[in-house]
Amino acid sequence: MKDISSYRHSSTARGNVFKKIFAKIGQPVLFAILFLLTIIAGYFAANGAAFVTFGIGGALLCIMVVYNCVFHPVRGYYLIIIIAFFSSFPQRIINKDLPISTFVEVLILFLFLGTIWRTRGDENSRGNLLRSGITIFVLINALYFVVEVFNPNNTAAGWLFSSKRYAVYLLFFVISYKLINTPERFRYFLKFWLAMSFIAALYGCWQQWVGFFPFELNYLKNDPHEYALLFQGGVIRKFSFLDGVVTFGNLAGSMAVLATILALTEKNKKRRNRLAFVAVILFLGMSYSGTRTTTIMMPAGIALYVLTTLKNKATLMTLFVTIMGVLFVIFAPIDNPTLNRMRSTFDSKDESLNVRTLNRKSIQPYIYEHPMGGGIAASGVEGMRFNPGHPLAGFPPDSGLLKLALDMGWIGLALNILMYMMILYQGIYYYFRIRNEEYQRYVIAITCSLFSVMVTMFAQVSIGQIPNALFFYAVLALMKRLMEFDEKERPSLTNKPELAYL
Repeated sequence: MKDISSYRHSSTARGNVFKKIFAKIGQPVLFAILFLLTIIAGYFAANGAAFVTFGIGGALLCIMVVYNCVFHPVRGYYLIIIIAFFSSFPQRIINKDLPISTFVEVLILFLFLGTIWRTRGDENSRGNLLRSGITIFVLINALYFVVEVFNPNNTAAGWLFSSKRYAVYLLFFVISYKLINTPERFRYFLKFWLAMSFIAALYGCWQQWVGFFPFELNYLKNDPHEYALLFQGGVIRKFSFLDGVVTFGNLAGSMAVLATILALTEKNKKRRNRLAFVAVILFLGMSYSGTRTTTIMMPAGIALYVLTTLKNKATLMTLFVTIMGVLFVIFAPIDNPTLNRMRSTFDSKDESLNVRTLNRKSIQPYIYEHPMGGGIAASGVEGMRFNPGHPLAGFPPDSGLLKLALDMGWIGLALNILMYMMILYQGIYYYFRIRNEEYQRYVIAITCSLFSVMVTMFAQVSIGQIPNALFFYAVLALMKRLMEFDEKERPSLTNKPELAYL
């Protein structure tokens, strides 16, 4: 035992020495490179080659972000989230497609390496993420995704295209658990996401109230088909600085649920009012996106909250206000393009909804005959790109659940639904088991927010877009952290056996 202890001590000492040497050498070299690139950029700008200057500026930004991902992973973590939020904005400015989402994926790989390196020996980063039902189902779904490579209907190109992003999300799941390892860091995490979502919603409101910038309109008009989809009821649906109206609507809707429940459970009046204001702006942003499915997000999230906390008097008032709000949206004698778009969600005679229903029924025989589906990225636009001869290529998977059934079969659909059920079960279980009221608030707010996203999967692909997917996978891991925070504050209970995989 003594030999093992001395070996660990010497190994840790060598690791610390290596970190110090690398940091001392790395920083001067980095600053030298930055200085050299600055001089080169200035030279090209002076000689009229401004595009080279922009390229060098982008290179400087990349170096700075990669450096933080490796040497300061917590800072790099939030830089990646910021880049993910604005990943579509630069291409609208220059009117050219840029692979920024791929850049985000590469950054997460660097962040994973930096996290593993920098958290070695950190007591706070330790835990048992595997003792979580959510983690078990995440791993089962990941293994099934790997098995799909042997699907005879699959194409290697389509599988590889989807697998790289899926793998990155799994890494972000682990990274979030390792880095957000104290209550203070979790509070900052939640504030940061609310702040970024609020900014996105506020920009969407600006587009509604003031109008689009010329470069945004030019970018939209470059694709007449996309412009026709966005121009509904005499107005253009709003997308903020995100990649589309669906991403914006889902982000604003889910975060509106989160902010609303946090406001309802906040005792401090000033913080409650701030959260309520944030929730209103997020709800308006969701409405202006024109994404009809998101209309159900707030009622769904509040309904789960009501069912979980029914004995609370404030809950009954929340239920009443929610019902009145839904009735107002449906029956208020106000002719407004935004309200009309939301009302069409509940219109059973809506043509587009009926077309989607017919599409689902027509493709059901294929789903029954192919338990593993047609292969990853076999349906929709992805199918046209990677396997144009496939029977599902070009078929519109308007529903997230339908896309799962088409690409991964009814087996993959069942596994994903079981994972969603486990998320709800574990969130509610933690809510009743946690003793700290603050952590209880966070768990129930996150669970209701995730539930609102799951509900929209019936009518659209809601899980998988950047930056929404980063929040989704991060909080899946952090619910387990909240349980661990509570257990650490109850030392007398930490020795009691916890139910397996909860």
